[in-house]
Amino acid sequence: MPLFEYECVPCRSAVEKAVKKLMRDKKSASSVVKETDAVNSAQIVNLTRGKIEAEAGNPEDGGQSVARYSEDGSIMLLMNTTIFRFSELIYEEGDEKKVKCPSCGSKKTDKVVSSFSFTSDLSTDMPKPDLSNLPPEVRSKVQLKGYIEEKDRPKKNR
Repeated sequence: MPLFEYECVPCRSAVEKAVKKLMRDKKSASSVVKETDAVNSAQIVNLTRGKIEAEAGNPEDGGQSVARYSEDGSIMLLMNTTIFRFSELIYEEGDEKKVKCPSCGSKKTDKVVSSFSFTSDLSTDMPKPDLSNLPPEVRSKVQLKGYIEEKDRPKKNR
């Protein structure tokens, strides 16, 4: 029973178009919120002045937050969108074809790399590489820095 994360393609593309439009024209925040169903609210903040330049819509409880910065880092765009990135439990092989977006109901989804898939055990350090297959002159020059936990050490070094 693996847990996968998916993104709805139509909702994601609508949000990306809204981001591009807002970064080009900062005064179009209200029109973007009205035209795009996936965007609940938008806020454009000028970081150099510390001032909100444009604001439109109302953030929805349980919505997804999206933050983007301009290339020079002076403008920040904060958006509250419908949920287009979601997790789904897959019980059997055919279940992956039945995945639907919780917001729009579309079956056009992409499987994305999940942040939780890399954290299988946070209590241990990364395993140290096995250097036994390296030549002795190379092996003596390799230095592994950091503390190796007792359970990860070879038995002869305990």
